[in-house]
Amino acid sequence: MSVIDRSFPSEKDLKFPRICAHRGYSAAAPENSMAAYHAAVNNGAGEIELDVRFTKDGFPVSIHDDFLERISNGTGTVQEHTLEELKKLDFGIKFSPDYAGTRIDTLEDILAEFSRRTIINMHIKSLGPVYPEDYFRKIVALIKKYDAAEHIYFMATPEIQQLAAKIIPEIPRCMSADAGKWEIVDNAIKYNCQKVQFFVPCWNQEMIDKAHDHGLQCNLYFCDEPADVARIFDMGIDTILTNDYLPIAKAAKEYLANK
Repeated sequence: MSVIDRSFPSEKDLKFPRICAHRGYSAAAPENSMAAYHAAVNNGAGEIELDVRFTKDGFPVSIHDDFLERISNGTGTVQEHTLEELKKLDFGIKFSPDYAGTRIDTLEDILAEFSRRTIINMHIKSLGPVYPEDYFRKIVALIKKYDAAEHIYFMATPEIQQLAAKIIPEIPRCMSADAGKWEIVDNAIKYNCQKVQFFVPCWNQEMIDKAHDHGLQCNLYFCDEPADVARIFDMGIDTILTNDYLPIAKAAKEYLANK
């Protein structure tokens, strides 16, 4: 039986620039699925992004959309269904018949498999102006259970950032563009974040420079065109999020080789 290597560099130690596999290698496998995360990590991804929402019975699961229709054969919202009900749905058939039967994964499933094997950009999806503290504490409990604190940062809106700063301040925080795409740098400064995640097309050189002047690292969501990688890194972006991991990672490797 092989032993999984969990000695990956921490968020603090992993060098920039980076490529982050958005929702896993989501061009190769259903987004936010174990298959997509395996495809990314097995191909060398130093960082993966995942989305977290809660079921009706209080389990954190890996899914981007509030509604189920786009990526599954279910209907309605995630929070209208128990975990048992969601486990009966197919989250792969709409991506490809090859992935028919793919089931939703819990955050615990993912941390059990990938903790300390890569950096996790954990996008905690907003639930409105107030995020339930008991939900956030469940996420924190799982992070601690799987010794993942040094390999995670939270990407979220201000109400969640404030909870994170209060409950587990040692984990870095990345401001989401959902709170204001053009105001993202000001929001990150206001809420004492360590990163910003720009949303294409709402970004420019002035915003990057201001972020760096305030000690903020800069993510960009997203780039799937290898020809754009050098320009984006030259502008000062620290981490590119991509749906198509391998071509973008190859372009990044070539960029670094020519520096």
